[in-house]
Amino acid sequence: MAHQFVGVDAHKRSVTVAVVDAVGGQLVAASFANSSSGVAEVMTWLSAVAPAVLRVGVEGSSGHGRHLAERLVAAGYDVREVPPRRTAERRRARRAPKTDYHDSYAIARAVAAEPTLGPVKPGAGLGEAHDELVIVRDHRNLLVQRRKTMLNQAEAALDAAPLAWTDADRAGRKVLPRLRALLHAAQQPATAAERELLALLSELDADIAELNRRIRVLDKQLAALIAACGSTLLEERGIGVITAAALLAEVGDPTRFRNEGAFNRWWGGAPVAVSSGEGDGVPTRHRLDLLGNRAINSVLYIMSITQGRYHPPATAYLARKQAEGKTRKEAIRCLKRHLARTVHHTLRTANHLT
Repeated sequence: MAHQFVGVDAHKRSVTVAVVDAVGGQLVAASFANSSSGVAEVMTWLSAVAPAVLRVGVEGSSGHGRHLAERLVAAGYDVREVPPRRTAERRRARRAPKTDYHDSYAIARAVAAEPTLGPVKPGAGLGEAHDELVIVRDHRNLLVQRRKTMLNQAEAALDAAPLAWTDADRAGRKVLPRLRALLHAAQQPATAAERELLALLSELDADIAELNRRIRVLDKQLAALIAACGSTLLEERGIGVITAAALLAEVGDPTRFRNEGAFNRWWGGAPVAVSSGEGDGVPTRHRLDLLGNRAINSVLYIMSITQGRYHPPATAYLARKQAEGKTRKEAIRCLKRHLARTVHHTLRTANHLT
């Protein structure tokens, strides 16, 4: 039986599912409600109209398509994430219409044409502790973003403060110490505008202090959840509570990566070949992959810098790579890929998967 490919275009209230054959020919498409009953209808319909599905492409598998993607993965389908830009570029090039019907077929053709598309990131089946960790980590990220906004507002307000208020602490660079020093040494406001400015600065200081307190509470909660997941990531040098939580939340089920190379391609650690003239030989030139999961890329960078400073095996590894002629940056990239192997193995063998 010929293989078939499925594309899913998910929205807040509806999901449109299309099926194409091995050469991209349209077979059948239908729309369903994006609800529990609608997802069940999709599964029943798909098993009836497409008995030989090779891959399923979902656009927005971490958003509106999350629940259907989880059901598809649980049912044993090979489900891939199709980036919206991929179908958008093809649609513009071909001057194709923009509808859910056409988009679902475009997604199906994209997943048929590109077998190396990355997997979706469903977290179902990893346990209640993992589900709670994802929510707490998102909550913490929201509070950190709010704190960043408050600090930016405080810095703008400090720049507007009278020079007499800031002369005593001009050398400080960090916003929060400058803010608290000004509030401690501020002179009596002479005008209504100065009174309002001082009130604004006092309110920002109180809000930032409250956000810091709430973030610390969530940090303790994340540490307990990491232990409840059975993860051993905190035993690795250079990984703390926040970075371990990011790894667990972003990776989800590590078995969705078929091998270490697929994991490296997902986070952007695998170099991209840009060679020509080698025929069927091995490419001789490569460039950095500037895409991939930037959160995990950042975690591995922090881990490599920390180990490169304080962990003797990593320090020796960097020295050996630099002795081979690599620059410091190139040696750190090599160390990142080396550490990614350790992280991938730790995630696959950790007890939080059982």
